[in-house]
Amino acid sequence: MAAIRQRHIDQDQLAKFLKSSIEPLNDSIYGNRYRAAVRLLDGTHLPCVVFQSKKLQVELALHRFNQLQPQPSQYNMVVESFVANGSRIADYVISEVEPSPYAWPIAVLKQIHGETVMSWTAFVVEMKDGTMHSYGTSFCFEFFDMPTGYSYTDIARIHSGMLYSQEYGLQAFSMDLQKEIQPYREKPFFTCYLKQL
Repeated sequence: MAAIRQRHIDQDQLAKFLKSSIEPLNDSIYGNRYRAAVRLLDGTHLPCVVFQSKKLQVELALHRFNQLQPQPSQYNMVVESFVANGSRIADYVISEVEPSPYAWPIAVLKQIHGETVMSWTAFVVEMKDGTMHSYGTSFCFEFFDMPTGYSYTDIARIHSGMLYSQEYGLQAFSMDLQKEIQPYREKPFFTCYLKQL
């Protein structure tokens, strides 16, 4: 597995590594976003970090601030979302970067289709050994938890809009069945902004 390890990784080295070693998630607003695992200078391991463009984030913030300045209540909410929400880390505290075991390949993510019900996407992951696992997310597709003993390389196919339970097997999504199942979910992540992306 490719990795970069240095006491002080400069932004150029980091951007070059990400572009050459990590499959990007392309986003029409944020540009290419690179999902990785990092170790900080103090040894803390963060398995889910998204690297993305600092320039595009600043441009988006300025555009939204200018757009909403005449509307004080909305303006304050948007400023708050840019400056006081989310989990961020600075590039200068990172000493190691490698692919994240929770960042599923784009080819797998493309098999997940649509919003099953409002603000919720349900799907079932079928593994190569035939086992099935229910998943659900509220629009976060960057990183997903995995059942113990499995990795994303074990995924054989995705069943969108479905649920799985040992009692009922593979079923079309229903709110009643959803209440009985504890699905695997998306994982929280940190964001690191780089000028070079």
